[in-house]
Amino acid sequence: MRTPRAAVPNGFTLLETLVALALVAVLLAVAVPALVVPKGVELRAAADLVATGLRQARLAAIREQRPVALLMDVEARALQVEGGRRIRTLPRDVHLDLFTAQGEVLDARRGGIRFFPDGSSTGGRVTLARQGLRTEVNVEWLTGRIRVREDGA
Repeated sequence: MRTPRAAVPNGFTLLETLVALALVAVLLAVAVPALVVPKGVELRAAADLVATGLRQARLAAIREQRPVALLMDVEARALQVEGGRRIRTLPRDVHLDLFTAQGEVLDARRGGIRFFPDGSSTGGRVTLARQGLRTEVNVEWLTGRIRVREDGA
């Protein structure tokens, strides 16, 4: 015995299709923001990396009772605490500028900011730029205090 053709479903109902579309919309609403990184986040992370390197150099100078510098290669975007083995590199699209004391400039692309056993420093500023945004990491010469300041360039 055969069933009539009208009794056999040949596809999805409108309700099933709407439920499936609603589920996809909810999943996209949750997943897409998690995948998209705001453009200032990577710049802030790079500035935090520079500030961390500066703080490590300052702590090493105080602990070891000798001058210690954070050395920077602005073209390679590389940072290294003087006497340390670890070299940290900033993302390729982050532009790095170093403003430091003349005595701390090694050549056209390398220089550093030096800290002394009392916590003071030669002072200086590291400017990072990416996609129209700019962040500065400032080092006060008298206290060696390190501050990160964000700007819209």
